[in-house]
Amino acid sequence: MFKSLLTKNRLDGIIKSSRLVGLFKDITVNGEVLMESKADKKREHILQSGTDFILENDFNSLTLDAVANHAGISKGGLLYHFPNKDALLKGLSDYIFKQFTILFNQYAAEDPIEKGKWTRALIKVSKWDLDNNAKLNVGIMATSMLNPDISEGVSKGYQYMQNQVEQDKIDPVDASIIRLAIDGLYYSELLDMAPLNINLREQVIEKLFRMTE
Repeated sequence: MFKSLLTKNRLDGIIKSSRLVGLFKDITVNGEVLMESKADKKREHILQSGTDFILENDFNSLTLDAVANHAGISKGGLLYHFPNKDALLKGLSDYIFKQFTILFNQYAAEDPIEKGKWTRALIKVSKWDLDNNAKLNVGIMATSMLNPDISEGVSKGYQYMQNQVEQDKIDPVDASIIRLAIDGLYYSELLDMAPLNINLREQVIEKLFRMTE
């Protein structure tokens, strides 16, 4: 909508001539970075604070009051962006999967070998995620089972990654087995069903890497 209605100069003029100065930063128009709203910055700050809170405590301790305190804002300020806990959980889920997808794409772009690069990227980002955010993702996965809105976002993220590994110039069956093995690592943590010790998990991951050769 911005692209069709506003040129860079017009938007700059509107912002500079109004009381909106200082409320925007980093909006992109016609490929040029202009400004992004302070509201977006505050929303991202809340989501990062919620993420940090879960990692420092546990998922079951997550409340609106706890996140507001951790973010250093009033509860009313949090409710302006997330009117209830379900909205906050959906925001956290979307935020986490966005960061995961960015890193997934980055690993693939950095891989010098075209064949199997998306599957290796999935292994790399999952390994990093399990090492750093296991507590966070276990909570999000558990919540997604009970909340259709969150489940939909998780499903779309998985489908994107599945599409990439299926077209990765390796046997799509092997690529799918690798993805399902990674799912198994997550769900063994989620359900506490004989999760692997760190050494064995590392050996499994190395084996998955070799399957992409």
